[in-house]
Amino acid sequence: MKLHGIKPMQDMHVNVTPLIDIVMCLIIFFLLVGHIAKQASIKGVRIPVAANGKGMTNRSNELIINVVPRHSSMAGVQRRPRIWVWGQQVRLGDLGGLLRTDKRKHPNLKLILRADQSIHYRYIAPILADCAGAGIDSIHFMARRP
Repeated sequence: MKLHGIKPMQDMHVNVTPLIDIVMCLIIFFLLVGHIAKQASIKGVRIPVAANGKGMTNRSNELIINVVPRHSSMAGVQRRPRIWVWGQQVRLGDLGGLLRTDKRKHPNLKLILRADQSIHYRYIAPILADCAGAGIDSIHFMARRP
């Protein structure tokens, strides 16, 4: 009886093309996510501490507004803070129009306000008034646990 064995492969190599494709897609994904995260948050904002807070479960359709303090040369005097949205500085007068446009595009828009702990409420109140004028009813204040 004659046994038929497996013929040895002449060309023994592993096709790594699909692996390279997947790695390239992952690299692009992480670059994009990192870029978006960098634009959404501004360095230099000291997030206030809050013992009683809830985490957000649904993070879709969110807009992050950063309120960054300006330091004055005179001690104890606080200047009007800077407002940043998606990595661009926005004037307070233009914020209402920007919020109304985003609310039309995304009816379930959630606003996250990242304000420095040193900023007085008198500078936060006009931002909240613009949110109310735009019809945004879901406003969250970013805080950190103690």
